[in-house]
Amino acid sequence: IEYVMPGEDTADAVTVEFFNGQTWKQDEVTVALPDSSAEQPAKVALFGCTGKAQAEREGLYMAAANRYRRRLISFQTELEGMIPTYGDLVAVSHDMPRWGQAGEVISWTPPVLNLSEPVAFAPSGSHYLVLRRRDGSVSGPWEVLPGESELQVVLQTEPDLTPFTGASEERTHFAFGQGQAWAVLVRVVAVKPRGHLVEISCVAENPLVHTADQT
Repeated sequence: IEYVMPGEDTADAVTVEFFNGQTWKQDEVTVALPDSSAEQPAKVALFGCTGKAQAEREGLYMAAANRYRRRLISFQTELEGMIPTYGDLVAVSHDMPRWGQAGEVISWTPPVLNLSEPVAFAPSGSHYLVLRRRDGSVSGPWEVLPGESELQVVLQTEPDLTPFTGASEERTHFAFGQGQAWAVLVRVVAVKPRGHLVEISCVAENPLVHTADQT
């Protein structure tokens, strides 16, 4: 995990160059987030854009991405790392940075799941578990209650898939946490083969990036 801190040279606004469909000439517009001084804009050329409104929306998105996407994450995984491509949204669960708890499903006797790793319930609040499908997508989140041990949870709703617990293929993976803290959402920026493994580079997503043009 790497945190990229803004510095003196960091852009605080975006100047978007576009082709004005009304004047049939090159035009530009500078946009900034509400609390930005807009004294140091970055300049981008938006090919194919013919309207000021679209240029402003795209510029605000870029400005918000520059401010809020500052946590870079990289990790290695096995062949499932070839599933995502550039720009895909991926849920990452890991106990070290407290991004939920994860493991495999050992057995499934509805509504009880037996897990490979212990999970800890907080004294209050709702807890959820998600299951990974064969194609890498997510099933859930499903609300769960504590079982008879830390290796067991009780689903409150029957999931829309049957967890695989055999030995002929990889068992179904799970992620667990309180509320929405079962994982962190990241945006993929690079996928590189590393021998028998795959290295994925991504940036932590922030919902404010997608609402910047609505303020």
